[in-house]
Amino acid sequence: MNMRSVVLAFGILAHAGSLAGAQTLAGSTPGSVPNREADIGAWDVAIMRRAAAMIASPAQWNRFDNGSCTPDAKTVSLRCALQRAVDEPAGRAASRPSTARRVDCRLTNANGRAEGNCGQFFDESTVFSIARAKAIATGTWRPDASPSEVWAGRMVNAGGPVLQQARRLVDAIAPGKYKNARLVEFNNDSTVTFANLQSFFRTLEDRVRSLTAADLVELADDVEIELYTGGAGVMRTYNGWYAVSGFSAKDSTIRFQVDTLAEIAPNALDREIVMRADKLLASDAVWNRADDRKCDPAAKTWSIYCALARATRDVTGGFHHRRPALETVRVIVEERTKGRDYSHRLMDYNNDSSTHLSDVRSLFTEALAKMKRGS
Repeated sequence: MNMRSVVLAFGILAHAGSLAGAQTLAGSTPGSVPNREADIGAWDVAIMRRAAAMIASPAQWNRFDNGSCTPDAKTVSLRCALQRAVDEPAGRAASRPSTARRVDCRLTNANGRAEGNCGQFFDESTVFSIARAKAIATGTWRPDASPSEVWAGRMVNAGGPVLQQARRLVDAIAPGKYKNARLVEFNNDSTVTFANLQSFFRTLEDRVRSLTAADLVELADDVEIELYTGGAGVMRTYNGWYAVSGFSAKDSTIRFQVDTLAEIAPNALDREIVMRADKLLASDAVWNRADDRKCDPAAKTWSIYCALARATRDVTGGFHHRRPALETVRVIVEERTKGRDYSHRLMDYNNDSSTHLSDVRSLFTEALAKMKRGS
């Protein structure tokens, strides 16, 4: 993109910002976590304004983002301001991980769908939107009992759209110019002025204010809750499976607690999954050394991940990538590969040229032993 086009794009941004008229970049602190997806846009406007207030003058702007965001820094880059503003409502800081063990969840049921939150969930400001379901879609958990009730839907990090829309706005300003860390490269671009940055914030506010349901669905993660006797059960999330207790649905209010620090332990079905995966990867001839985490149901060769996925479907009738069986294997891989720069533990360990079939077989053996002793 040539410089004239970039300047023109900034001019359009400035004009769009001026149309906002009464919109201000004055900082404000977002209130409690939204209770409905429809409230996320307004809540995110407060987050965006908080970020803008961190860079209210050129003297506060860090023009050279090096990838590190220091909490007490006197100057702030665009990316760090946005990330800090998103993290602050969640009470999240790299040096202060959450210590809350059990969180209380409260959702309101309207027209067959329940929306609400659990306060800070996984150190994020998460909004849940769930409805009753006929059955669990991601495979049987227990061989000895079926759930008496199932709820399924999605969970959305309410602060996520701010960063999503910021990256999209950078792409709209200069398509294809910033190829890697877009917010960092835009921030560090010597042709970007402080006036440009202010125009960016104003247009970002407009975008965040106009969030659509499709924008939120794109950022959402699936969630399932299965319940058994006494309101106890399991919540299946992108981050793992966790114990649910005290589930009650009275009038239009749903309440329950989630223990977010203790993942559900493997059971007999998880052990069966690992044993079946071990049988699938019985020789080098059936081992796929080039895993891409895409598992073809008709495949005749399997990676570690796909063997576990295939085994899970065979044993339970469905698949969830955070099932306790897979989490147990991931922990062992993590212990074996400390210091290695892996993006996806199972895939990268599988594809690592130093990994041999004997390592794979011992991986499954160790997982079974770990499950047997319950640790």
